[in-house]
Amino acid sequence: MTTWKAAASALTCNLAGLTLALLLNKWRKLKSMNIAFISSGNSVHVKKLANGLISHGHSITLYTLPNHNKLVSDFDGKVKIVYLPFGGKFGYYLNAPILRNLLKKGKYDIVNCHYVSGYGTLARLTNVQPLVLSVFGSDVYKYPYKSKANLQRIIKNLDAAKVITSTSQVMASAVRKIYDTDKTIYVTPFGVDVDLFKPLDLPKNRSTFNFGIVKKLEHIYGIHDLITAFSKMRNNLREEDRNQVHLSIYGSGSKKIDYKKLVHEIGIDDSVTFHGFIRNELVPNAFNQMDVACFPSESESFGVAAVEAMACGVPVITSDASGFTEIVENFKCGFIIPKRDTNAFADKMLEMFYMDKIKMREMGKFGYQRVHKLYDFKKNMKTYIEAISKSIGK
Repeated sequence: MTTWKAAASALTCNLAGLTLALLLNKWRKLKSMNIAFISSGNSVHVKKLANGLISHGHSITLYTLPNHNKLVSDFDGKVKIVYLPFGGKFGYYLNAPILRNLLKKGKYDIVNCHYVSGYGTLARLTNVQPLVLSVFGSDVYKYPYKSKANLQRIIKNLDAAKVITSTSQVMASAVRKIYDTDKTIYVTPFGVDVDLFKPLDLPKNRSTFNFGIVKKLEHIYGIHDLITAFSKMRNNLREEDRNQVHLSIYGSGSKKIDYKKLVHEIGIDDSVTFHGFIRNELVPNAFNQMDVACFPSESESFGVAAVEAMACGVPVITSDASGFTEIVENFKCGFIIPKRDTNAFADKMLEMFYMDKIKMREMGKFGYQRVHKLYDFKKNMKTYIEAISKSIGK
């Protein structure tokens, strides 16, 4: 009897030890994971996520198409970058067997793919798990609605994922509209570095009220509408105030010539400055020179530029694109205006020009506090790590 009890006791201890060892092994995996990114090297958001994960002690290997290399020099030096041999649309198919072998050799804890469309197809065709798919915007807002084949492709790609993440609740809802699933869609906000984006004690031209935007010069971001609204607002000012307003446009893109031509045709060249491309580390300086940041986008999956402006304590005027409606609290951080409504946008610009300075500061302070509560990138990274870690194990 004594021998039996001793054997049972030893077995219990061994099981307990094995359980503890398994838990410790899982904890170590979560503490320092080997992660493969299947993503575009052109994406600022992918760069921020990769660098953020590196800063948390994880290993990152980015697999990207050879033509997606614009921002790779901005990645942390610890991020290993592997260019797949085939580029273009066919690259998402032709690279699949090559990538499958690379992923198996790499013995990754997690395979994390960003963009459900092209790279999502490539990830699915590798048939490697555990796969985390991170939706980014146009891949669920526009791509599925272009054709039935596109929609079916997106559904297959989402089916292949063990975990799905979205940067906003509204984008998670957009996924559910096209993908009927019981899978949890983990919302992992894409915040900003609040140590970089913050109010700065910079000298301002107090004789000029500065509206501004930091965006790519593309149609989707509504800069044509912003220029039009600014012109209407300027015309509605008292005559003695018209030389006291300015519009600063930061960014580069395919519409730059068109927008400069529009400014010239309207006759407001002296009131609008195109500053061109600006590096991310200089963007806080640009926002801190603005009295109001304006974002009239036709579509936004998250609206990180508005978060950056709010983090700098700057009130905002945005369109009612879904990403902004989740981020901006109307009448408190600034104002939300219907898309393409240049008259309404001009009215709010006019209102903010004549607004009491104390109320303006209160709006800026409310936005600043909201960002620190919800969109601090360091806190958001922990949420992201927790979400993708759910792909490990059962």
